[in-house]
Amino acid sequence: MIGPIGTAEYERLTTRLGRERYLRRRPAGFGDDTDLSARIALAARADRELSSATGTMSGTNAGIAAMATNRAFAALAAIGRETTAVTLLLSVPEDMPEATVREYLRAAYAASSFEDVAIAREKREDVLAHVSAFGAPAGAADSEAAHAANPPAQASDAAAEAAEGEAAGNSAEWSVVMAGTAGIEGTVLLYEANREQMEAKYPKHFLQRAAELPETAANATLIRAGFAAGAAAAVPGGDGGVYGALWKLGEKLRAGMEIALPDIPIAQITIEVCEVTDCDPYQIPGGGCVLFVTADPDRLLAALAEAAPQVEAAVIGRLTKDAARTLQNRGETRYLEPYRGGR
Repeated sequence: MIGPIGTAEYERLTTRLGRERYLRRRPAGFGDDTDLSARIALAARADRELSSATGTMSGTNAGIAAMATNRAFAALAAIGRETTAVTLLLSVPEDMPEATVREYLRAAYAASSFEDVAIAREKREDVLAHVSAFGAPAGAADSEAAHAANPPAQASDAAAEAAEGEAAGNSAEWSVVMAGTAGIEGTVLLYEANREQMEAKYPKHFLQRAAELPETAANATLIRAGFAAGAAAAVPGGDGGVYGALWKLGEKLRAGMEIALPDIPIAQITIEVCEVTDCDPYQIPGGGCVLFVTADPDRLLAALAEAAPQVEAAVIGRLTKDAARTLQNRGETRYLEPYRGGR
């Protein structure tokens, strides 16, 4: 069992923080005639008012707790914060053996040390991992590792200030860059859930690539490197896949976009797994990729390659001031649909 958790369950976990209502509000100073640079600056300014992020996964793979942790860390880095505390809520089936529960916990602890862990036994067939990460502006954290890292908050501030300074009459094109391949989480989870069916169709040496896809833990590192290289905004992938992340990016910046579908990085194993399971590779869980907005894509791509050489990155499109968010594919145009998953 994989995929996004139910709407009611998600709202029970997150709306008490008031985060979704805050993110959907119209930024102060925004108007229909606001140009792209100013929209990006307003979004960065709003990000700096936040100090927490969440990551949620459900399924039967012991790695979902680590995936949820990496989602939370990436989301926190995307708003320019260093992690200062992390909590984990693990909801497991009532009859799950303690040894199996410990497998999930070991995978989670491999990704982070938690300030607080809660385990609830419920009437369910899969496991739900919900991670909350709390942070402070770069330089405010106590850990030596945090001080040694590239300061995402300062980079975010600098990007925002640059965008604000260029807002009046700026005609520069803002490119959309994607780091990582589409559907990394979904590929791993779908392969495990359909292992026999997959092994009946493909040789094992090919299927082994499902376990060799880049780790989703690289997201936070990529985001820090991206901000240091002048990226003005970042949105990590998650539920809804690449399409969901693109929609979230458009909503965050109140912008339209033109995306070239063939330019979106995707692994062949993902395509094959989705063909067998009849899933859209661009909509399966997509933690492991990050979308950036930048006025200097060459500089950003060079920085990403240095920070994580194993992660593929490419320019996949550009922002537009109008509301249309389109996918271009060999002369055909289709429109992105609103992502209704909430994250």
